[in-house]
Parts: sequence; structure tokens; C-alpha cells
Amino acid sequence: MKIQLIVLLLYSLTTQNTIKIDFGKEKEGKYWRVVNDGVMGGLSKGTKKLTENSMLFKGEVSLDNNGGFSSLRHSFSNKNISMCNEIEMRYRSVGISLAFTIAVSRRWYIPNYKINLNETSSEWITTTIKLSDMRKHYFGKPMNETLKKETLKEIVRIGFITDEKKYGDFEFEIDYIKFK
Repeated sequence: MKIQLIVLLLYSLTTQNTIKIDFGKEKEGKYWRVVNDGVMGGLSKGTKKLTENSMLFKGEVSLDNNGGFSSLRHSFSNKNISMCNEIEMRYRSVGISLAFTIAVSRRWYIPNYKINLNETSSEWITTTIKLSDMRKHYFGKPMNETLKKETLKEIVRIGFITDEKKYGDFEFEIDYIKFK
């Protein structure tokens, strides 16, 4: 009985330190939404589609009408990742590069944190990102501040955004995101 209790306690402690968003198994993608630059008059187009094992985000960035971005966002205010140090994600991409974003306010003009993701030429890769490597950005311009542990309790949204401010097609497919 004592051994079972210890095993259960150890399992509980290790699972609490990991939060995984698995797009294939849990159909987490249905809770994500696309926000294009049309909210500011732009003409970029992005769409999301759930596949059997992932979520596909693709589209075209236009610079017409002061456009220049397409984003995929998910409310994250009910999760606490303050005990986490890294993000692991499995994805593939082609075309315009994207960045992973963390927002601490629902207001669009409040700075957010982001880190660029490497383009993969449609090959699946698994990458690990240190949360402390994410930099604060204001209207797309980097500031001299990194993401701090205490800020992780303030997260209201996570997402992906096209990050080059150039015209062209993009395709990004995500299998999972794991905060650990």
C-alpha cells in the first residue's frame, strides 16, 4: 500500500509539471482561432484545418492596405505554466516564417513575447525552446526584456504569427506543444 501511494504521488508530481496540447489526440485545434490583419484593414488570409493528427494553419500574407500578418491564437488564461522552463513542439512549415507568441493582455497594443521558429522545408521537426529566451515585442519590434518566471502567471493567450512582414504564402502544421 505504501509503495502504491508513493508511486501515485510521484506520478502526480511529474504530470503537474507538464502541460501538453496534442492536436491529434485531443482535437485541441477546435479552440484555436485565426486572426488576420483584416482587423486593421489588411488583406492577408489565413485558415486552420484539423487533420487526423495535427492542425494545419496556412494562407497568404498581403502587404496591401497596410497588412502584413496572419495569426493563430488560443486562450490560455486557465493554465498555469509558472513551474515550466521550456516548450517542446513538433511542427513543420514552408514559406514565410512564423513566431510562437505569448500574450499577457487581451489588448492588442500591449507588448507580447515571441520567439521565431525555423522554417523546415515541410519536414517534421521537434524543437525545444527555453521560455527565458522569449523576448518582449512592441508592434513587432524587439525590446530589451526577456520572459520572466513571474510573468508566466499572467498569460492570457498563446499563438503563432507570420513574422516576416513580406508578401507570400505560408503553411504551418503543428502536432503538439508541451510546456515542461
